[in-house]
Amino acid sequence: MPSELFKDRFNILYEESGLSQEDFGKKFKASKSQVFHWRNGSGEPDTRTLIEISTSCNVSVDWLVGKSNYRSPIITEAAHRTDDPSLELPEEARKSLEDFKKFICEKHGIRYN
Repeated sequence: MPSELFKDRFNILYEESGLSQEDFGKKFKASKSQVFHWRNGSGEPDTRTLIEISTSCNVSVDWLVGKSNYRSPIITEAAHRTDDPSLELPEEARKSLEDFKKFICEKHGIRYN
């Protein structure tokens, strides 16, 4: 059973697009009739199309189907770095870092190589 929130949120995106039902449908490989059904709540797109709509309109799928009130997709970024910015430091600063690491390890009873 299609969700009332999907219909409302889909219509927001449809109106914001400024496209006709036919052109909106073409954008997502759907017929004008399918877009009509999505707009009036008598149907919903398949998962692939939901993802395409959400990506194209920069909204989360959860928002589009009514599972979240956060319209924008959540972007996950790594909380760690894979590069070593200390390599850009002068030699004296890098030595100070090594001395500090050795001090901390020894303080906590860890052998520092």
